[in-house]
Amino acid sequence: MPLIEDVTRQHWGWMRLENLLHDTRYALRQLRRAPAFTATALLTLAFGIGANLGVFQLLYAVILAELPVPNPAEVVRIQAARSPFDQSWTISYPAYRRLRAATPDVPLMATAYAQDTTMKLATGASVKVACTLVSDNYFSGLGVAPAAGRLFVEADERMGQDEWPVVLRYDFARNTFGSAHEAVGQHLRIDDRMFVVIGVAHRRFLGDRTGYAPDVWFPLALQSTFALAVPWDSLGPGHDVALDKPWYNQPTIFWLMLTARIRPERRAAVLAHWDQVFRNDREVMTEATADPAVKAALLKVKTGVAPLSENGMRKRFAGPLTLLMALSASIFLVGCLTLANLQLARLHTRAHELSVRIALGASSGRLIRQIVLEDALLVACGSVCAFVLGRVASSILVRWASNRNSFFTFDLHLNLPLAALGVGLMLLSLLCFSILPVIIFIRTGVAQTAGSRAKVAGIAQTTSQRMRSNVLLGAQVSLSLLLSTMSACFAATLVHWETVDVGMDRGHVLIVRPELHQPRFTDHPEMLPEFYRRIQERLQALPGVRSAAVEMCGSIHCGWITALYVHGRNDLTDPQVHGQEDHVGLGFFSTLGIPILRGRDFSLSDTDKTQRVAIISHSYARQLFGDTDPIGQWVGYEPAPKDHQFLIVGEVADARVNGAQRDAPPVVYMSINQKPAPVNSIRVRAVGDPRQLTESVRRALYEVDPTLPVSEIVPLATELNGDLGTEQMLTRLAGIYASLTLLLVAIGFYGVMSSRTARRRSEFGIRLALGATRRHVQMLVIGQTTRILLAGILPGAVLSILAVRTASHLLYGSVSVNSLAIIAASFVLALAGSIATLIPARRAAATDPLETLRSE
Repeated sequence: MPLIEDVTRQHWGWMRLENLLHDTRYALRQLRRAPAFTATALLTLAFGIGANLGVFQLLYAVILAELPVPNPAEVVRIQAARSPFDQSWTISYPAYRRLRAATPDVPLMATAYAQDTTMKLATGASVKVACTLVSDNYFSGLGVAPAAGRLFVEADERMGQDEWPVVLRYDFARNTFGSAHEAVGQHLRIDDRMFVVIGVAHRRFLGDRTGYAPDVWFPLALQSTFALAVPWDSLGPGHDVALDKPWYNQPTIFWLMLTARIRPERRAAVLAHWDQVFRNDREVMTEATADPAVKAALLKVKTGVAPLSENGMRKRFAGPLTLLMALSASIFLVGCLTLANLQLARLHTRAHELSVRIALGASSGRLIRQIVLEDALLVACGSVCAFVLGRVASSILVRWASNRNSFFTFDLHLNLPLAALGVGLMLLSLLCFSILPVIIFIRTGVAQTAGSRAKVAGIAQTTSQRMRSNVLLGAQVSLSLLLSTMSACFAATLVHWETVDVGMDRGHVLIVRPELHQPRFTDHPEMLPEFYRRIQERLQALPGVRSAAVEMCGSIHCGWITALYVHGRNDLTDPQVHGQEDHVGLGFFSTLGIPILRGRDFSLSDTDKTQRVAIISHSYARQLFGDTDPIGQWVGYEPAPKDHQFLIVGEVADARVNGAQRDAPPVVYMSINQKPAPVNSIRVRAVGDPRQLTESVRRALYEVDPTLPVSEIVPLATELNGDLGTEQMLTRLAGIYASLTLLLVAIGFYGVMSSRTARRRSEFGIRLALGATRRHVQMLVIGQTTRILLAGILPGAVLSILAVRTASHLLYGSVSVNSLAIIAASFVLALAGSIATLIPARRAAATDPLETLRSE
């Protein structure tokens, strides 16, 4: 009967299943017996695979992902003409209506990305939202389905509504109201205007622009109420531009971006037809320039298309994310090499056990299967942790890469390419640190050595075994040096941009953002100069405040593009007359620390009843006047005879008002008192740390006007550094990678040297018995480490130089400057390897020679 049962079980495959269960239980016991190896393997796999998954998930979302709509290849961005000053692909609302009417069978959608605003919920709570105005056919043209309620229809594009319809993004609706269905019908408010939620977009739809996910979509007609601040461009003063009136009937204001769904076979015919329809609008746009060459070039522009993936986000992050992907692959390789070395060392310690099992009849295949099963369990558990870690890492990377004032939003859901990468890395790690080391170990015949434990432990390793182990450690050292060097270079680059001279006193200026866009200010601008004077006097009376001034711009990247024509000169080209414009109050330049090079500052005598004056930056003066003194020159917004509007009374030094990484632009400064308007910021210069003045500044403004809201108070340095998201992401992640690789290298050296000293214990005992000093024994072990470090550092330095050259566009300084980073990283790496070897070296030197001779 037992024989019949065994034959039946073998025939039905039960024997294999029983053997698998037996091997699994045995593998779990082996892993419990080696907690240090198990924990090291789990953490190494989790971080090595998780880092790659986290970076790839962000890389896929930024570069590879398509719009989650039907037939996304048909959806393209329409590029009809660049606006005169901002050079953006925007057109006017009348032009959009003509293009849409010309091809009624082709969905042509319009969008306008508004500035963030604050909405009040029915509960009274306030929430800051990202806003986008869209045409009534936006969702239907893209093929987006509602998750709840309905989306926009033609009837929603009416002006003068008492309650405006809005559509919410799925995650925003869920986070704010609990669920998409509960959000429908909710009432919202911006100032005195009411809104009702009519629907929620599909959960995977985040808008048509990568990285920017609107929380709320509004109808285009809402622009007529000026409830939202919408970026715009125009032909400039003197061209029938009325910014204070609705823009829907003004062909000289350009504020709409176009998106269309066109089948590839129809694309050429549709674009040619739109070219004919848009011809008159293109001629209108040429009125913004007096340069004949520029006019001719603008008229030759043809309407084109661009994939939605070709945007500023992709251009900005493609290089850094590709580099991070390469660095993530490096840390994965370092982890695999570390585990492979530890696996070989572990197998050598189990050599006696395995030899006994072979002597008792176990086959090599059975041994390999059992050991690989142990490691497969480790890989499975480590990969589960890696997927969780990768999801968390991708969210952290998005937060690191985002600017201070704009948080990026991407679709980070699990997708097929991400899952395929995870499975591929699992199999590759199993092959590298388990299957190959086990096969190599079994084939060396060490496990088949019968006899005493001393013979199995071996007084000496074979040359091939030592070489194999040394090569693995050397490769770890090379890759670790590469990662440490890149980390040091990125850190040095970040420090440079955080401390570079920007032409302003970045360390002592506070930016205060009051909410002045209220009817009591916008309807009565004549009261603003006196209001600004009171604010300035009250702030300057605070202890620790050197000066204060108001400014139209609220942050960096704020100055709008303008054109100044010099009186009596008609030979200037468009690049020469174009610059940026900002309106500032009294004492602005002394508050920011911008030196006045020539002329004078704005004064109390500069009012709306006196001659308009201007102060220009040094670079703008060189553009317009060359080496001629600009003081006393006349300029205007339009060519002659209207080039006699402003008298230049001063020239100031250049300042990097667009951020530390950008060159100082040419800027013209106008007096806010000569054309009163609500400002967006107040600048306060402190004697010491400006952050200590935050509360006193807030209280002082409350004393001036208790009803004046203050949205934010932030140091200028924080504002400038907040624009360094890419550099901060690279520095932080490379620093984490470098720390992990240093730890893995230290673990690798400790594990390998511990195994070697254990195998050479008899040798060390005999050496000590024959008169060798303990220091001599220590130096034998440390000498091995030194040779391995040198063998790994030399190729690692070559790799680091090549990597620095490849990433030079992301780094500050030349290869020779960054060579200091290579030297510093080599020193830290050598120190880590040496420290990790000290414990095995001291253990070897502590060998008792009498005990060794007795055992021999």
